[in-house]
Amino acid sequence: MIEAVLFDGDQTLWDFEKVMRLALDAALAELRVARPGAAADALQIDDLQADRSEVARELEGVEYNLARLRRLGFARSLRRLRGGPGDRVDDEALATQLTATYFARRDRDPALFDDTLPCLEALRADYRLGLLSNGSRLPEVVGLGGFFEAVVFAQDHNVAKPDRGIFAVAEKLLGVAPGSAVLVGDHPLNDVVGAKRSGWRAVWIDRRGDGSYPPPPGTDERPDAIITSLGQLAGVLTAL
Repeated sequence: MIEAVLFDGDQTLWDFEKVMRLALDAALAELRVARPGAAADALQIDDLQADRSEVARELEGVEYNLARLRRLGFARSLRRLRGGPGDRVDDEALATQLTATYFARRDRDPALFDDTLPCLEALRADYRLGLLSNGSRLPEVVGLGGFFEAVVFAQDHNVAKPDRGIFAVAEKLLGVAPGSAVLVGDHPLNDVVGAKRSGWRAVWIDRRGDGSYPPPPGTDERPDAIITSLGQLAGVLTAL
């Protein structure tokens, strides 16, 4: 019997890609004012994100704090503008400033999907709800305060999906067994494979396609259900 329904955040409850790009655009505009020149003018949002992703790959399993990863990404972009070490003190100060701008702009727009609030309202009377995320957007900031009995962020526990450890944290906080928990998310590896290997059930939401599940290479796990809208979730849960 399903007792707890936990949700991924980014691209499941809210459009993180939209707010991320708007936030990077604001940071890039600030960077160009602080470091005017052809190199900064040529820098694009995708370059900033690529630098942040490269830092995350290098520090995988070591650094979980998203603000620090974002700051290190900005610092890498600034070093690239200089073409060398340059003035590291100035780079670090500006990277910190850009990080503050990024997170302030990121959370200005909740960017909730239209089906998020109706879904949570419909489920809250029958299930214990939680947020299980590798991100860091607080429910209160995006208008979802009071919905979740447990909020589990990877950066707070130094373990991230799909690792079994973060699912165990959620189980302990809620006091539920793996077989009574469901994770709803958009990421095949983190949300589907991670949940299934932890003994949970998994509902995969495909917000971009036709519900055709793309299994990550080398995995056999499949979601227990596939939806294209959170409006379908209540009916799916009763059938699991």
